Amino acid sequence: MRNKKTKSDYHKKRQLLTSYDFFKAKHKKLPVSEEEYQELKDEILILESRYPSIKKMGDDLVIRATLNYPDGRIYKGAIKSAEHQIPHGHGFMSLNNGNLDWDYIGEFKDGVFDGEGEFVSKGYYSYKGEWKKSHFNGKGKHINEQNKEVYEGEFVNDLRNGFGVLVKENDYKYEGEWKDNDAHGKGKITILKDTENETKGTTITGTFKKGLQQGMFEKIFPDGDVVDCMFKDSVCTKAKYRKDKKWTIFKK
Repeated sequence: MRNKKTKSDYHKKRQLLTSYDFFKAKHKKLPVSEEEYQELKDEILILESRYPSIKKMGDDLVIRATLNYPDGRIYKGAIKSAEHQIPHGHGFMSLNNGNLDWDYIGEFKDGVFDGEGEFVSKGYYSYKGEWKKSHFNGKGKHINEQNKEVYEGEFVNDLRNGFGVLVKENDYKYEGEWKDNDAHGKGKITILKDTENETKGTTITGTFKKGLQQGMFEKIFPDGDVVDCMFKDSVCTKAKYRKDKKWTIFKK
């Protein structure tokens, strides 16, 4: 019972101190005398020294606020402190000024998107995943509404880096390695719909360099036929069915 009363007393004192700090940040003065303010801080310190475990409870207290920015952004959520009123922790930020219409919900650190979060820019794109200093960083899913692309995989500094899967307007799917937004390394293309040159369900597997097919690729048709193709800068220079010995050479 005594422990509960102590925790409750400590919690109230911390909340009161926070309210004083908010008032001071807004009005540049305290709502009470300096002596009362210092006395409250001393009482908190005494409780923390007597009960070391209680300090963690105080440190874990989330300070929340609503912030309005000159450019029209609105933030609601956790902030760093009453003195430093910047997004820090979980929160929601949005902007709708007639030209831009976006919102973000997730983790912040020192005022920027950092951690897990979802950003939606209506009519343009959305991203859900890991952030670092307001950049896509880590694993995430990016949907581009304008060019009908969906990418799910790894990012470094907003660029596709590592392993990921890209679906382009239901035309084809690429799954494999990336470097600085280009397919780079081992990868596979799957044709998702019939076209003049390709059949739905065909897969093309090989090595990409800076977004281009380079070297030997394996092309497997839906009926099981396998064709070996040699590529240079994404142009097939020769090809043959796996069971054949003779290559067909394609002139430029």
